[in-house]
Amino acid sequence: MGRSDSRSRLPRSDSRAPRAASRSRSDSRRGNSRRRSPPRHRRSPSDRRGRSRSRDKKYKKLPDDFADRRFYGTMRMVNKGSGFGFISCAETRAEFGRDVFVDLNRLPASCDREGDKVSFKLVVGRKGYAEATSVERG
Repeated sequence: MGRSDSRSRLPRSDSRAPRAASRSRSDSRRGNSRRRSPPRHRRSPSDRRGRSRSRDKKYKKLPDDFADRRFYGTMRMVNKGSGFGFISCAETRAEFGRDVFVDLNRLPASCDREGDKVSFKLVVGRKGYAEATSVERG
């Protein structure tokens, strides 16, 4: 008689014995093994940025100090896929509280990278915010 006969004579109770209690996934979830923080309160977009909405006001007309005047700034962000960018300028940020939007069609070909120095004039854009026009390499 071969090996298979010797195995068949062993008591099967070992293989049918109850297993030691182990934690299943559902038990570990219920067992508070990992405590969660309380849910956060939703905030408005202006609160997330840390500024009030009054600073982000829209304009129908530019302030007199800003009309027909050239400003100097730096291309901060360029999104060629969507065709827009933003110019960082300390003077305009002090008044409008944000960078100046620019349509890439208004940029000269040599000013399409972040960090390029530019000069520009301002107009009120379609959404009521300051927008750059007559952009030149600065």
